[in-house]
Amino acid sequence: MYVLQSVSMCWKLILEQKYCQRTTVVKNLVKLKMEENEDDVDAWKWLKDLITSLGERGMSSEESGVENEVEVVLRVKNLPWCRSIERELDLIDLQRLLDGDIFAPQGARPLRRIRVPGNLASARPAVKGLPIALYDRSWIAELSQRQLEALHIADTPFPWMKIAVS
Repeated sequence: MYVLQSVSMCWKLILEQKYCQRTTVVKNLVKLKMEENEDDVDAWKWLKDLITSLGERGMSSEESGVENEVEVVLRVKNLPWCRSIERELDLIDLQRLLDGDIFAPQGARPLRRIRVPGNLASARPAVKGLPIALYDRSWIAELSQRQLEALHIADTPFPWMKIAVS
C-alpha cells in the first residue's frame, strides 16, 4: 500500500511540475507579447486559457524508452477523454526551448515526446468540470447519460482556436 501511495505521489508531483512549467511559459509569453504589442498575443492568451482550464490533472503522463537505440524519448500516454491538443502542447514546450534566454533551465531536461494513437492509454479518470470543447467528441459520444452527468461539464463555452505557426 505504501509503495502504491509513493508512486502515486511521484506521478502527481511530475504532473504538477509539467503544469507549472507550461503555465509559467504561457503567462510570461503573454506578458512579454503584450508589452511588445505583438500580433500573436491572442493566440498565446488562448493557449494560457487552455492550459489553466485543463489544470495539472489534464497533463498526460509519459513512459521513457529508447528509439533507434540512439535517443531517449518519452512516449506520451493517451488520455482517451481529452481532445487532441498535441500540437498546442508541443508549441508551448518548443517555445520554452527556443526562448532559453527568457526561461531558466529548471525542471526536467526537455526530451523528445512521441504522441501517437498507438501509445498506451492513461488509467487516470477524466477531469470533471471542463468545458465540453476540451473533451474528445468520440469519447463523449460513447458515454451513457449517467456518465455524462457525472462529468459535471462546465456551462462556460471554450471557443476553439486554430493557431498557425510561421
